[in-house]
Amino acid sequence: MKRLLTFILILSLLVVTGTVLSAEGQTRKRHKSKFGRKARTVAIIAGGAGVGALAGGKKGAAIGAGGAGLYAFNRKAARRHYKGRTRAIGTVASGTALGAGVGGAVGGKRSAAIGAGAGAAGSYLYHRKTRRPRRY
Repeated sequence: MKRLLTFILILSLLVVTGTVLSAEGQTRKRHKSKFGRKARTVAIIAGGAGVGALAGGKKGAAIGAGGAGLYAFNRKAARRHYKGRTRAIGTVASGTALGAGVGGAVGGKRSAAIGAGAGAAGSYLYHRKTRRPRRY
């Protein structure tokens, strides 16, 4: 009897919370963030650099900042709030940092320079490939 009463109580609680949550989802208003779009991009890059630094020191920081920068400058909010030239420079600089970090982790200074060149070239080609065509 006690087990049946517990089962009915839990089932009714589940039904009540399910209906409340589904009704709440229909009337939800979008929250306007007070954290700026450009500040968010900087925070993404700084967070990537911080996590990379904790994981792998200086080279890890370069890898983390480069990867986070590539993400931050190519997301939808960045396409809306940054000029195309700014995004291109940010993408290429992030790819350069990522390539230099990977090259430095694999080899020494010379490998870091080669990796930086490869990262810059790769990110530039990526930017050119994903660019939207002009409409006249």
